[in-house]
Amino acid sequence: MERLDKFCQKWAGYLLWASILSYIIVFGYLSFLKFQSFNYTDWDLAGDAVVFWNSVHGKFLYYSFLEQIIFGAHLYLIIFLILPIYALLQTPLTLLFLQSIFLGLAAYPLYLLARSRLKPAFSLAIAIAYLLYPSVGYMNLFETHFDIYEIFFLFFALYYFEKENFRRFLVFIILTLLCKENASLAVSMLGIYALIRKRPKKWVLFPLLTGVAWFLLSVKLIIPHFAKDAQLYQGGFIFSSYYKHLGGNMLEMAKTIILHPVSTALFAFTPRKIAYIFQLFVPGGFLGLFSPLALLPTIPVFMQNLLSAAYNHSLIYYQYVALLIPFIFFSVIQSLAKLLRYRIVIRNQGVLLYCFFGFVIFSGIYLQSPQFNIIGRIYSYRSDDISAQKDKLIAAVPPGSPVVATFQFLPKLANRRDLYSMHLIAMGYKMYTNTRYEPPKDLEYALIDFNGPFMSSSFFPEQGAGNIRTFLETGDWKVFEAFDDTVLFKKGYAQGYRLCEEINDPKIGNPVNLVLENGIIFLGYDIVDDKISDNRILHLVYYWKKTKGARRPLGFFIQFSNPPGNVVFVKGHAFGYRVYLQDEWREGRIMKEHQYILLPPGAQKKSFRIDFGPFIN
Repeated sequence: MERLDKFCQKWAGYLLWASILSYIIVFGYLSFLKFQSFNYTDWDLAGDAVVFWNSVHGKFLYYSFLEQIIFGAHLYLIIFLILPIYALLQTPLTLLFLQSIFLGLAAYPLYLLARSRLKPAFSLAIAIAYLLYPSVGYMNLFETHFDIYEIFFLFFALYYFEKENFRRFLVFIILTLLCKENASLAVSMLGIYALIRKRPKKWVLFPLLTGVAWFLLSVKLIIPHFAKDAQLYQGGFIFSSYYKHLGGNMLEMAKTIILHPVSTALFAFTPRKIAYIFQLFVPGGFLGLFSPLALLPTIPVFMQNLLSAAYNHSLIYYQYVALLIPFIFFSVIQSLAKLLRYRIVIRNQGVLLYCFFGFVIFSGIYLQSPQFNIIGRIYSYRSDDISAQKDKLIAAVPPGSPVVATFQFLPKLANRRDLYSMHLIAMGYKMYTNTRYEPPKDLEYALIDFNGPFMSSSFFPEQGAGNIRTFLETGDWKVFEAFDDTVLFKKGYAQGYRLCEEINDPKIGNPVNLVLENGIIFLGYDIVDDKISDNRILHLVYYWKKTKGARRPLGFFIQFSNPPGNVVFVKGHAFGYRVYLQDEWREGRIMKEHQYILLPPGAQKKSFRIDFGPFIN
């Protein structure tokens, strides 16, 4: 251990910065690949990018997804610090790269914090353990969130707390409060922690009073003030809906927690949530649990996550753990410092260090953290022919045109004032409300991947198919460009076709009359020569007739064979693009459906025999 101490005494700083730089490069690259390949499949990245783009272009802080100022949802004052950087590089990639940079750089103040109590070897080990911490990697690759900046600022705040430098502690506490309104919960508890540590009054009163005041000011005054529609907010704060099982307002929630501790505990400590706590502490070898005082500021944050009705609030993969991470590592440092007071531990500190790193590696593998699966992530985020086709559809939307899209397209469409999310149309309600959502009347384009992750996510409710169908039918939406199950619609496009529609007595060029499962007859198809500029797009029209039966078949496959009869490729397709549902077809009526099939590179449209068959339930 002496050799290691001497080595780290000389080289720890270099190794630390090499580790930080490696993290930033790797996760910056992964974020870039994920962006390029349309693998950001939620709305947070695009939402953040739209706020910044609008702020630079004259509609300050406007959040088009909720059709209001962003402060009506969250108090992200840190936007003002990031905005000058974004103004120089106006792309969502700027936000992604900043996220990787700040998550990586947070290892530096953590190292300083550890060095205030530990030798260089253990301090370096803790900093590297942070860079390998599963939640850090998962958060880094899940959209963008301002919560992540709290980690960087809190590590510095804790460092200056330990160094008893009040002015610098004050600076980083204020910076932490700028990140999000709930940061005030942890900040206020730092005041109580300072009281227990017997610090002078200013260390107690400033974080305690500022934290409480900032929280109440945020959720009771500032956020409701910026809310466009007061009906959206229960008790004045949009996200209190996650806790309505505890009561209708903060006072009722507090009463429920105090007067019904058993039922509250049963809700908070289900087996799944206990596993969540286990996953947070196992990377540090559970050392953090031996310094419960250092975990004191996490109590309101754990309560917020464990008492929430939202499933993902108590998972390690999302931004909701950001406020916990600084204190978990702070408690690990405190525990190691305690252990290293004992002679037996001092004599075996090498074993302790190796065991600590063993937990780091074990948890990374066990929890399948991105840091331990970099090659797999690179492979899964690779761009392919489908990505190139999606980019063509993105390019077909004129800059500045109002557009609504499914999640995966939103980030690359974000440099415009009027960007809207298809999930609001699918749900039929504004987010977190019972207020009906009405799509903006000035929409010009709609870009939908009918086979993408959105269609099977929690954002696609039972009524989603009907809501999207109504949107397409009542808005005069015609196909502008398409491939496979991905369609770009243009409102009122005279040269385009309706994607699906009922017709009478069609003239079918290629009759088939194939009886499928559940009373559906495939009458046949047409090959349409509408001179699509991309010669790899084969435009087919299908004709379906419902005879009887209520069960819904999944869909069908289209098989393409060469003249000798060898299968060249097969495409799958869901009936009616998942939104024109067979159990809603009228018996005896015929449905006409367009599909634009993307042929493999080098394929000729007229060189295939086409066969069809059903996917059986």
